[in-house]
Amino acid sequence: MLTRQAIIIATIRTAIPGAVGWLLAMLIARIPAVADVIATVDVVLAASAPGVPGLTVAALLNAALVGLAVAAYYWLARELGRRWPIVERFLLGSAQQPIYATRGSDGIWNITGMPDPSTSTREQWQAARERLEKEEGA
Repeated sequence: MLTRQAIIIATIRTAIPGAVGWLLAMLIARIPAVADVIATVDVVLAASAPGVPGLTVAALLNAALVGLAVAAYYWLARELGRRWPIVERFLLGSAQQPIYATRGSDGIWNITGMPDPSTSTREQWQAARERLEKEEGA
């Protein structure tokens, strides 16, 4: 089971690129040349779909640019974090990598991080338990 701290870190690592990506997309849309293109395509779109309220190229481009900016920002932060982990902590809010569930050879998902008790040694089980307790206490 994911700890509260892991969930908080995952949320931070998602929210920060989302916020920065939105900001970057808004700044890109304010470039005069980009704004002119948006206005031109808006006229064409309004003429081709007159009965669809709220369908503007600005709205469509906003959604696309935000997604693209978030993806680019996250990729850049991860790449820089490989070389300088402190940069990843600054750009994403945490340098801790996300925790994902793993699927065992039997096809069962392991979301706790604990080894299979039927195939692991006592030492492996204890080490995993101590690691999880340490993560929960941190």
